[in-house]
Amino acid sequence: MVPWAGAIKIKEVNMDNILNKLGLNLDEETKLTNDSTFSFDCYKGLSCYNTCCGDLDIFLTPYDVLRMKNRLGLSSAEFISEYTEPVIHHESKLPFLKLKLTEKGSCRFVTAEGCSLYGDRPLACRYYPIGFGIYKNEAAAGSDFYFLIKEEHCKGFEEEREWTVAEWRKIQEIDVYDDKNKVWMDIILNKKMYSPDLEPDEKSLKMFFMGSYELDSFKSFVFESRFLEIFDVDDDEQELLKKDETELMQFAHKWLQYALFRMPTMKLRQS
Repeated sequence: MVPWAGAIKIKEVNMDNILNKLGLNLDEETKLTNDSTFSFDCYKGLSCYNTCCGDLDIFLTPYDVLRMKNRLGLSSAEFISEYTEPVIHHESKLPFLKLKLTEKGSCRFVTAEGCSLYGDRPLACRYYPIGFGIYKNEAAAGSDFYFLIKEEHCKGFEEEREWTVAEWRKIQEIDVYDDKNKVWMDIILNKKMYSPDLEPDEKSLKMFFMGSYELDSFKSFVFESRFLEIFDVDDDEQELLKKDETELMQFAHKWLQYALFRMPTMKLRQS
């Protein structure tokens, strides 16, 4: 079982707890594939409109933070401080971020008209009402899988509009987010992170958090420390990293692979 559930808007990060909360037994009937179909629609006229945007935890990926902080015109540090809360994953001990809610428990970006950041909404919101996970047991055969998150208040499932999972992923731009987060997801799903003998030290945790979320700090680390004396990064790539934050984020994830697992993702200077 791999317990990351960034596409599921409920409180537990542990996949067993998530499925129990939904009252869902994972089997051939409930497990969906890209070709599976479901009926669902969401629009302002529904009586439950915006209800799903409260009483939840939305865990953020690095690309979520990048898109949202730029939409708001904030630095990484400003966005993290104002709009997020840290949470420690109980198995890997890694620090993640979730959206900070209002005192009433609703998303701070929801309005009567819907999401004020809709074009840059997090991956978890894009997936809903589909859940996604990697569940390493006999039923799921260790593969990616999907399932429907049917909450009692949701009237969207009573609508006639039909989708395949693949169609839903495309219209919600999930593939774009998955592509940007791919290396980071590989890091947090690395089996070494779940070894009972592994207790990440403070330095490793700080590296992970900076390389995941603190893009401005990572940029300073690259260009204002001895980083470029140690790692061989050609001039063209340096210019790209200075101008393109998405490239910088993905570069940070490759550095994390090297720093945490000594994977050959970075080139050391010969000297």
